[in-house]
Amino acid sequence: MGFFEDALNKTREALDVAYKKTEEVVTAEKQKLDISAIKSKREKDYAALGKIYYEAIKSQEDLSDEIKFLVEAIAEKNAEIIRLNREVQNAKNKRICPNCGANIDISSVYCNSCGAKLEEN
Repeated sequence: MGFFEDALNKTREALDVAYKKTEEVVTAEKQKLDISAIKSKREKDYAALGKIYYEAIKSQEDLSDEIKFLVEAIAEKNAEIIRLNREVQNAKNKRICPNCGANIDISSVYCNSCGAKLEEN
């Protein structure tokens, strides 16, 4: 009976590992979808900003409050994209080089791509 118990325990362990990996992949993919949605909203903000700027120049109106609002909205979306990208990288035990944007191991001291010295996380 010991053989079957060992086999059963090893099967359970393998299933636990597979479940955790699947959960990590699902979480990372959901975050990637969230990033895409935020980028799409940001593009709409850029378009609206361009339109407001064009109308302001064309009519010589002061639309600075509307422009300021859209610039702040774009900055918030950029910050959220950066935060979600970091979460995706952390889930993969990776991080992004602040110098060149390459994906590198979370424990790296130097970037494998550009050689930049990295700050500790």
